[in-house]
Amino acid sequence: MVMSKIRIRPVTIALVAVAVLIVAGGVVYFTKTAADLPNFFPGHAANSTRHHIKHGIALIMLAGAALVGAWLTTAPERANATTPNK
Repeated sequence: MVMSKIRIRPVTIALVAVAVLIVAGGVVYFTKTAADLPNFFPGHAANSTRHHIKHGIALIMLAGAALVGAWLTTAPERANATTPNK
């Protein structure tokens, strides 16, 4: 069994890094109340005790989409049609 050569492209690394950042944002939504969220996060509300679980779930799903995109960019390069297979 011969393993194909997987090519790691710069876009792959960027998508994985973005996914890690998005997961971190999702964890913040799960662990902080709306009052404790940073001001630049959507859903920040002073003196609120509720958590924004749906925001966290949406960010985790978005991170999953970024990881799928990263996986799709690791496909090996195709051989040219004029080159015979070895």
